[in-house]
Amino acid sequence: MIYGLAAAVGWGLADFSGAVAGRRIGSVATVIVGQVLSALFMTALLLISGEPVAPIAAIIGWVALNGLFTAIAYMTHYRALELGPVAVVSPIGATYAVVGVALAMIVLGERPDPPELIGAALTVFGVMLVSTDLRKLRAGTHGMPAGLPWAIVSAVGFGVAAFLLGYAAQQIGWISGLWASRMAQVTCYIPIAIIYRKQLSQLRPGVGLWVALAAGAADILGVVTYSAGAEQGYLTLVLAASAIFPMIAVVLSIVYLHERLVPNQYVGIGFVVGGLMLLGFG
Repeated sequence: MIYGLAAAVGWGLADFSGAVAGRRIGSVATVIVGQVLSALFMTALLLISGEPVAPIAAIIGWVALNGLFTAIAYMTHYRALELGPVAVVSPIGATYAVVGVALAMIVLGERPDPPELIGAALTVFGVMLVSTDLRKLRAGTHGMPAGLPWAIVSAVGFGVAAFLLGYAAQQIGWISGLWASRMAQVTCYIPIAIIYRKQLSQLRPGVGLWVALAAGAADILGVVTYSAGAEQGYLTLVLAASAIFPMIAVVLSIVYLHERLVPNQYVGIGFVVGGLMLLGFG
């Protein structure tokens, strides 16, 4: 569970900084800058660790599939953050854990104890409450909120990608698995980079670029700790614990933007605490 919580911190910081960068340099540039940094970091880590790459051949199909779903998930998620509102994007994004947990139970046959399964459900539900202001949603427009379709696609994409990354970590080790995933993901970005080459060529040192790099660095913390945790134990538990990442954005908004919690968010915190206690002691 500790690995999942550490992953949540990384992904929460990545979301906060990624939203800022996306509104300055665009979601495509933000994703590519951050994920190229991630790929370079994992390449360096692979070389330093001396982990073998030969075992990757045995699961190359899964790795390619993971790269595709990961690329789609990041692109659609950062696009959703660019468009907002966060009150819609964050709770939908947290449901990626439901997709990943379902796949782990169906494909891998994982069967967490009932308290752990209940804890996982409470944690994800609590996150959705914490990251949503129900009063604003009720007062909002009757039309489709901006970013909603992108958020739904990203949630499904991250759920599948997280399951495949965890599976790779269990099969060949988290360093080799994560490196292969990042290489496959960056390969999928090549045609996108060609299409947006004019926009990318205009990138210059500045706040937007540095924040995008910060988002990439935070994301590295998330994927490294998630992958390491997946190698150690149940995917279902790591996935559920990592799903609290939207709460980081809530904390940052309270600290830096001086926002106040609404009643349903306090209720959500209670669900998250209770769910994490069941995960930890189940």
